[in-house]
Amino acid sequence: MSVPSRRRPLAYRLHTFAERASLPRAVGLITSVALAFTLIAALVERLIEPETFTSYGFACWWAVQTVSTVGYGDVSPHTTAGRAVASAVMIFGMALIPLVTSVIITILTAQWRRED
Repeated sequence: MSVPSRRRPLAYRLHTFAERASLPRAVGLITSVALAFTLIAALVERLIEPETFTSYGFACWWAVQTVSTVGYGDVSPHTTAGRAVASAVMIFGMALIPLVTSVIITILTAQWRRED
């Protein structure tokens, strides 16, 4: 009897992903994680500070600047909640994207070594 995929433990699903990893899938995962986080951060910031971020597009522009750590400084949050979101976005930009990339590269390297 097989367990439906959505009920399988996370460790099993991660192991399955690692076995099936390829460069295109890895790039897709990294891109998806970064894009989803950026869009969600923009939405949250827009909801928290509608006076500062007058449109979702403007909030997206801010989120892309902040995740990429460019931070032109043309706009910044003014409330404590807005700054908390900005802090999370900055940390994500500096730490989590490289972390995800490193894990995926480790998986791919291990696969390439097994193939040799």
